[in-house]
Amino acid sequence: MILKFCGIKTKVEALSIRPLNINMVGFIHYPKSKRHLDIEQINKLSRLLPDEIDRVVVLVNPTLKLIKKIINVTNINAIQLHGEETIDFIKQFRLNFKNIKIIKALPATQNIINDIDQFKEHVDLFIIDTPSEQYGGTGQSFDWTLLKGLDQSIPFLIAGGIDVDKIKQIETMKLNHLGYDISSGIETDGMKDKNKMLTVIQQVKGES
Repeated sequence: MILKFCGIKTKVEALSIRPLNINMVGFIHYPKSKRHLDIEQINKLSRLLPDEIDRVVVLVNPTLKLIKKIINVTNINAIQLHGEETIDFIKQFRLNFKNIKIIKALPATQNIINDIDQFKEHVDLFIIDTPSEQYGGTGQSFDWTLLKGLDQSIPFLIAGGIDVDKIKQIETMKLNHLGYDISSGIETDGMKDKNKMLTVIQQVKGES
């Protein structure tokens, strides 16, 4: 199972995550988010992480110019698109930045299967999140039964208020997800909590 811990904000958080058995770390570059970082902050924090952890920048409706700047300035290796980016935009992204993984976040609606069908040939991974006008970060869950129609050919993580108790519930549903994207569920008072992170890792991977 893949674990992505998202919304890292400080050096202390990055250093606490560095030795953990996770797969991806997300940095948010979106001024309306309470976890927003500027590009130089992302550069400094992303360089604290080992190469085996994917370093993801979360963007909302970015320009290719912004993506190019982030790639040139930082050592990130994946971009998460969390807005209404079009397929044509993603094709241009792929054409210009062939070595960068593309993650597309989609809201969990009744149209989720059709939405995924449109993008699945053009992205490397999906994140299915709770619908919101804020483009994620709500800490709220959605109806996971919407995911029952997604088969093993669709690589996706479940987001939206995920914590260890919700993971236990999801594990009873026999879904075909690859893992989880977690932010608020590993925080206490707005900061990443190492004990909560270790508990999630133990539940998902059977080790810390």
